[in-house]
Amino acid sequence: MPAERSRFVVSADWVEKQLGAPEFKIIDASWYLPAQGRNGAVEYASGHIPGAVFFDQDAIADQTTGLPHSLLSPAKFAEEMGLLGIAATDTIVVYDGPGVFSAPRAWWMLRVMGARKVYILDGGIDAWKAEGRPLETDLPEPAPVTFDFDFDRSRVTSFNEMLDLAEKGVRQIADARPAGRFTGEEAEPRAGMRSGHIPGARSVPASSLSENGHLKDLPTLRSIFTEAGIDLTQPVVTSCGSGVTAAVVTLALESLGHSDNSLYDGSWSEWGGRDDTPVATGPTAPVPTTAHGPITAHVTRLEMTAPPKASLAVPVNIQTAIMRTHEIPLPFYRFLHRQVGARWHWYERIRMTDGELKAIILGPKVTISVLYVNGAPAGFFELSQESDDVVELSYFGLFEHALGLGLGKWFLLQALYTAWQLNPQKVTVMTNTLDHPRALQLYQQFGFSPVETFEATVDPISESELLLMIRRDGTTL
Repeated sequence: MPAERSRFVVSADWVEKQLGAPEFKIIDASWYLPAQGRNGAVEYASGHIPGAVFFDQDAIADQTTGLPHSLLSPAKFAEEMGLLGIAATDTIVVYDGPGVFSAPRAWWMLRVMGARKVYILDGGIDAWKAEGRPLETDLPEPAPVTFDFDFDRSRVTSFNEMLDLAEKGVRQIADARPAGRFTGEEAEPRAGMRSGHIPGARSVPASSLSENGHLKDLPTLRSIFTEAGIDLTQPVVTSCGSGVTAAVVTLALESLGHSDNSLYDGSWSEWGGRDDTPVATGPTAPVPTTAHGPITAHVTRLEMTAPPKASLAVPVNIQTAIMRTHEIPLPFYRFLHRQVGARWHWYERIRMTDGELKAIILGPKVTISVLYVNGAPAGFFELSQESDDVVELSYFGLFEHALGLGLGKWFLLQALYTAWQLNPQKVTVMTNTLDHPRALQLYQQFGFSPVETFEATVDPISESELLLMIRRDGTTL
């Protein structure tokens, strides 16, 4: 089974088929460092994807800060987008030259300002040209539209906030600059700038997240963050030289389902350009290792005594199907558990022998249903008929590639509908402090009430043990 890819990256084949479609917009956001010897505006004029407008990253910026690429005010950004014929409701594809360099910055800005359907072209214009796809040199004259902004202030970190975060160490910092600039061994490309990094930051070079213009697959991205010492269950602030390539790290985080992140807009241009900010040099300290042993979790058992009254429409623009399994193959079942539950320490079932697992999941009291999105597995739920009166929602969750599509609440509602079709007196579920931080709130929102709490221990799985399980089943992480 192929490794999972980012839901924010779209293929050239798909883009070419959409050209000319209503409310489908293309943005060339190419921008380069002087050392790259390229000029985005010149290359755009010499040939761009048909219908693409040019997003000048130097011009569409707040020029009053004295810093490069500062985010515009929401109203001014909306005005600039409106002049480019871009509405917040459009389906927008952004590209740059090499594929994953400056396009993520425009992708991030559009999303911060309220656009929801924003994607990045896989491989960029370089791959598009190499494949002989259509180009045009005519400069489009889009009719002005209204970009109705909905600014998410929480996704932008200011200097004062960054100063506080660095002092207290309360948030992780992922620095996208090359490793040599991070350690201070290489000079900054901007004159008068100190070398080094914000104390406590971790090095996650933007270039390490892609290969040949393609964002790496999700398991590889996850490994890169882990090896850099970034805990993907905790908040992250991204930073770089001027706020451009920090968005590459943001793209990778969001692709992994990490939503509690923000971007330090001033980045090193602001921090390193001052003389009153602390600067660290050299590599970061090794990632601390923890002794293997049980993890204590606080468990909450909840139950609901009446079917949910909520009604949610099927998410638009995606194809969904929920299929109940029959005699589910054990490798596929374990694959579902790893894809959904690896982040939440769901290891009990995948540690079982074939005989132990068959006795549970192939019994008459258990039903397992798999969610497919656009033809690929995207989540599952498992129900257990504990008695004539009680049905337990044993497992429920989405793959990382399905997060952010508006599926979570809808899929949970389908699971609850299925549970109540078994005619119980009540439906139960358990969640704990190792699960998604909003799991307890979500269950209560749909009618569950806490009835019991207790402490439990979870035995963590080692990487070598997990790899052995993967080899046994012949599936991916």
